[in-house]
Amino acid sequence: MATISITRPREINNSLRDYIIFIDGHKAGNIANGKTKDFETTPGVHLITAKIDWCSSPDTTITIRDNETKILKVGGFKNGKFIMPIGLGIFVLHFVVSYFFDIKYTLFLLTPFFILLIYYLTLGRKHYLTLEEQKIS
Repeated sequence: MATISITRPREINNSLRDYIIFIDGHKAGNIANGKTKDFETTPGVHLITAKIDWCSSPDTTITIRDNETKILKVGGFKNGKFIMPIGLGIFVLHFVVSYFFDIKYTLFLLTPFFILLIYYLTLGRKHYLTLEEQKIS
């Protein structure tokens, strides 16, 4: 048998939800935030996909030999660990600035974040998650 080991680092984004792992179009299992899970499979070429709700990762094709372990890393969208906290910070800043200085237009600074989020939830939904093979050194 061959093993596909998938690691999900601890992230703020999607931390309360599991990612569903598909191998060759069949549900192989779930992976929780900050966990690593091994999936037994047959040697050969396999198509791996991670999903969360209606969003997913791009399909990743791997070739695995008998008694080999391939390590993959799954995570949120590129730079999501920076973008979402910055957006939240601007949101909080808006309320502080509007309360103390009576400036009402700081909420418009969130426009790029909303556009990015709308993109990942619609057109970019197949790129919401990242799934990449890790090189063993």
